Amino acid sequence: MKKKLKPSGNGWVLYFQKSLLKLLGYKPDEVKILIVAKNSSLHFSPVNPEELDKYKNNMVRNFQKSGCGYGIYLPSALIDILEIDPASDYINVEINENTVLVKKAQ
Repeated sequence: MKKKLKPSGNGWVLYFQKSLLKLLGYKPDEVKILIVAKNSSLHFSPVNPEELDKYKNNMVRNFQKSGCGYGIYLPSALIDILEIDPASDYINVEINENTVLVKKAQ
């Protein structure tokens, strides 16, 4: 699906509808998301609270409640990895099981 990022402070936020998160099996009030950068794309996957020590040197984010959905804050450095201008470019969001892949839309 094609989406736009929304500005937030010095970074950008990617919003998800509550129904999509439910479909993925994410409980946004409980789960934390591990963000990994690979080949000009970002991979989001859930992290169990018991495993947080394992990922202490990685980028782990919480969902932020917003209206009827939730968002993930992405600092500008992560946006640079995607090689996009978030003010004008769209991103493509792909879902594979419970992992979300984010990359520049063609």
